[in-house]
Amino acid sequence: MAATGDDSIKEKLKEGTKIGDTEYKVYLDGYNILPYLTGKEEKSPRKEIFYFTDDGDLSSLRYNKWKIVFLEQRAKGTLRIWAEPFTPLRVPKIFNLRMDPYEVADITSNTYYDWMLDRAYMLVPAQTYVAQYLETFKEFPPRQKAASFSSIR
Repeated sequence: MAATGDDSIKEKLKEGTKIGDTEYKVYLDGYNILPYLTGKEEKSPRKEIFYFTDDGDLSSLRYNKWKIVFLEQRAKGTLRIWAEPFTPLRVPKIFNLRMDPYEVADITSNTYYDWMLDRAYMLVPAQTYVAQYLETFKEFPPRQKAASFSSIR
């Protein structure tokens, strides 16, 4: 957010600030990555990325090289991915994106579920990250509903 020219814009927006004629009070999960982008720091401070569907549902959490999938798109391509719903998983899938950048080990490896169970402990801190992020929705609820192709949602 420092790229806006104001290092404290994130905090100002969270507390409430007026820009032009409009009053803003919003939560941004942003990080100041300007030092990283300009080469002053070697690593970005952002470790986590939350993935949301077009319907506004949390589908995955990425933390460093790991991705934990809560909702899965089972259509494999074409316009069908827009027609088919996401499938909620009773047990999230875990992927090491450095070893499996295309997230296919669960369908191409006979030992994926053994591997995943050896890493099931990762689901506990993932719950914490997700809970902390979703907690911000209490004070800062979504400003609008997600768009829909039908009136079902």
